[in-house]
Amino acid sequence: MRTFLLAALLHVVSADFTLSVGFTDDMVLQMEPEMASIYGDAPLSTSQIEVSVNDGKSVVETVTATVFADSSWKATLKPKPMGGSYLITATCKSGCSGLDSNSSVLVLQRVTFGNVYFCSGQSNMALSIYFTFEIPEKTAEVLSGKYSNIRTFMYGSMGGAMPSYTPRYTTQVGLTSWYNISYSASIPEPTDKGHVQVNPFHSFSATCLNFGFALTDLLEREGKPVPPIGLIQSAIGGTRIEQWIDNSTFVSCKNGTPAYNSNLYYGMVTPFVNTTVKGFLWYQGENNCGEVMGNSMTKVGYGCYQVAIVDLWRRMFSAVEGTTDKLAPFGVVSLASGGSEGHGQHMAHMRWSQTGNYGLLPNPAMPNTFLAHAFDIGDPWGESNAYYQNCSRLDPATGKHGPNCMEWNDDTWDADLKYLYPAVKNNSAPFFMGGIHPRIKSPVGRRLALAYYNSILGGTDVFTGPTISGCQMSSDSIEVKFNKTLLRNDKIMVQGFNMTGWTESLSFMTCTGASPTANQTVCACSGWNYLRCNTSTTWPCTGHGDTFWYCEEGPGWKPPVTTLEESKNLIESDGNLQWRPSGNPYADAWVPTPLQPSTTGDSITIDLKQLNTTGGVFAIRYGWATAHSDSCCPDPDVQAGYLPCNPAACPLMAASALIPANPFFALLDAKSGKCECLAPQVCDE
Repeated sequence: MRTFLLAALLHVVSADFTLSVGFTDDMVLQMEPEMASIYGDAPLSTSQIEVSVNDGKSVVETVTATVFADSSWKATLKPKPMGGSYLITATCKSGCSGLDSNSSVLVLQRVTFGNVYFCSGQSNMALSIYFTFEIPEKTAEVLSGKYSNIRTFMYGSMGGAMPSYTPRYTTQVGLTSWYNISYSASIPEPTDKGHVQVNPFHSFSATCLNFGFALTDLLEREGKPVPPIGLIQSAIGGTRIEQWIDNSTFVSCKNGTPAYNSNLYYGMVTPFVNTTVKGFLWYQGENNCGEVMGNSMTKVGYGCYQVAIVDLWRRMFSAVEGTTDKLAPFGVVSLASGGSEGHGQHMAHMRWSQTGNYGLLPNPAMPNTFLAHAFDIGDPWGESNAYYQNCSRLDPATGKHGPNCMEWNDDTWDADLKYLYPAVKNNSAPFFMGGIHPRIKSPVGRRLALAYYNSILGGTDVFTGPTISGCQMSSDSIEVKFNKTLLRNDKIMVQGFNMTGWTESLSFMTCTGASPTANQTVCACSGWNYLRCNTSTTWPCTGHGDTFWYCEEGPGWKPPVTTLEESKNLIESDGNLQWRPSGNPYADAWVPTPLQPSTTGDSITIDLKQLNTTGGVFAIRYGWATAHSDSCCPDPDVQAGYLPCNPAACPLMAASALIPANPFFALLDAKSGKCECLAPQVCDE
């Protein structure tokens, strides 16, 4: 078997003897049981390269590297135990004519062995910890010596992409350094931060770092060995998932965006596919929200791409037996509120597609994966009104908060987040482009670490939030059941939430027949459009007055092709007809729903007597906004900007783990009283 991944006709004979990007002093190589590799370019395809590993006392291993036809070279080491401080030397023994003695020897100092994680995606993965409310506490902890096991390597930056349209399996593009964060946090920063020129610790991914922090804390609390943790960041803001996969994978899914495919996979992933890693973290999707969400089962849209990227990266990183595991753990972060790029009506379907449309991770299409939801962790001051009301800042004219700002306290906050209360109240963290980049990232890292530890590393606590398994509707109530196996030893907690003054939210909603036009189709619509008909009597405007509404899409239902086509024909034939997006005209069919947990802790009850159900009950949903209000905080005072949106404020949580329930949408069968989720998700218990 070949031990290197090659791009045909990509390389020419190299003039230098080099290590590829990612190999520097202070780096972390993957520890046992996997084998780590060292690789780069040689002057000639006939060069002879030798790699030695010194543990500080003596040489413990010497490996003759394989040199390939394109003059790239690779040496795979025997598995190494956790820790250590090694000196690794690569020497060009022959075929190095023209190189002086200094250029024929490459040295890596203070190398350690631990677990390496590849963190990728778009801006919320690239967002640096500098732009978070956690930064004062985390900086102080790191400078005190805590988390000295964590080292980082940053490839590219928020806007610093290194695209390519052919693979770069070895490259000198984007050379930078590994850092032990205990050192990088101490590097003096420029006094002028107008361009956010911060040290390597403050500029590193907040999501990736918080995963490392939380995993370290969890291992220590459980009395487990804490290995060195190497975090590789390769994430670029404003990118689409199509850019992070190869061409053949791109064409395997329908409804992609060809103009954006593959350039970051080739430029920013392939340089690392020969690096042995323990796992992957992925946080992306905002720039795909305006596109086709699709379904992995039908190989359409984002649902297909989410499954495909997991398969592709695992396959490429594990091509050499004994290196990266073929089922290396792959963590996904669902999109936070405020991240829809103006397409809030698609956010529910996006989060569903981020699970391959199964509603949870892992699942049959994405084994050995894990999930951290962020839908309930939008930016507390994401509402722009908070700025104009001077509630998220002091009024420059008076030095005080605005007169309409309301008192608030931390009693309603998640216990793990109360330490952030003063920073949020004073809005002390700088924004980066507004609410699309939430400035609370520690719960994201914590949820990733919990899911990873309890689903992959052998932990016994819950790794995913309450997950719908079925329903039973009677004449006056609905029992919503949750998967007992997945709850493990945890129970469902119902948090209080405001149910007045709104019709759209991520909170629990029931679609009833209070509206005379309600039915399952009306309930299922996730986005509504309308035609302004003016005085036209042409179908479909006939009988609809000035406006004809139609459902653009929805779980389990699509509009008739004739409706779409004839509507578009009307627009093209009559300039007075306009295509205009709007909210759901049947919003009153969905009503906020009071919930009561069961004594067993694995179900909740909806009291239908408190709802107007004269026309029937058609569907339920949770964490599934169908319009632009994608928030757990629909309180009018929050919307007006008088109060912040509390993090982790959605109603359904795992009580001990404080993990939010997995979002769901389920139609109700009037005869059987059972619910039905859209395939491949199943909830028919």
